[in-house]
Amino acid sequence: MRIAMIGAGLFAPRHLDVLSAEPNVQVVGHVSPTLKLAAAAAQRYGGRACTRTEDLLRHEEIDAAWVCVPPGSHGTIEQNLIERRIPFFVEKPLAADSEPAETIANAIAKSGLIVGVGYHWRAMDTIPEVKRTLAQNPARLVLGAWHDATPSPAWWRHQATSGGQMVEQATHLFDIARSLVGEAEVIATRASRHARPAYPDADVADVSTALLLFENGATGVFTATCLLNKVAAAQVQLVCEGLLITITQERVAYDAGREKREVRTGNDPVLAEDRAFLRALERNDPTLLFCDYAEALNTHRLCLKVRDSGEAHSAINLF
Repeated sequence: MRIAMIGAGLFAPRHLDVLSAEPNVQVVGHVSPTLKLAAAAAQRYGGRACTRTEDLLRHEEIDAAWVCVPPGSHGTIEQNLIERRIPFFVEKPLAADSEPAETIANAIAKSGLIVGVGYHWRAMDTIPEVKRTLAQNPARLVLGAWHDATPSPAWWRHQATSGGQMVEQATHLFDIARSLVGEAEVIATRASRHARPAYPDADVADVSTALLLFENGATGVFTATCLLNKVAAAQVQLVCEGLLITITQERVAYDAGREKREVRTGNDPVLAEDRAFLRALERNDPTLLFCDYAEALNTHRLCLKVRDSGEAHSAINLF
């Protein structure tokens, strides 16, 4: 299988390390607006370096593509792949706003292409046990927290290119909560932005909160901030009858009071989701995906409702 990597940012190598080690997979191209980055990836993993997706598709036969670009760069890339009937795996979030993702989703539905999305928390090997536990003891309160530093890329600080923290980072929390507890509606939100000398051009909220109601009656409270110097929390907690379940990328902790145990993540979820996508293509079976585009779109819509409602009830303190 001849595959291409579109994007050369921090997450692209995570996938390329997996794909370059897979039997019967050949990396034949890399795309980045910065040719130097595409060339460096080509030197490491093999293949052609290009600055535009169209140029790569003109010179190489591609069986599948991975799209790892900033949220604001989605749209034309996916349309080019769909027009050429090339299945692809795209990293979250689907876009910085609503329109590109909705248009892409409609085109995918019409084409019948298999498209996977990188909500890799779903692929952690700790999640099946959580699902089994919740089937017996449902969650009544869902607490999501992404409390972190401000990422270094300049595009992240601008809503037009990142979508904001609830869309770009906390989307993992909303997605895993949806997959475990069910759909949710937004009840109330608030977002705020403060003067930050280190980031004078930032226009994203640096504190965001949301109150949700899940379809099983559970209440959800989600908070996010990028004001810290390092990550302090990136987790979802599920409060059940007599049991607290805490989910992070590294582990799941079960706290029943006197009885406590911890299950560490034993697999590489990026490897798991990439292999699932490859199997789905080989067998022409989209049910093998951990997350397809239509399912990811539901998470994206929820995150946008949280962000946009938060803007409507925002507080800006620039002093």
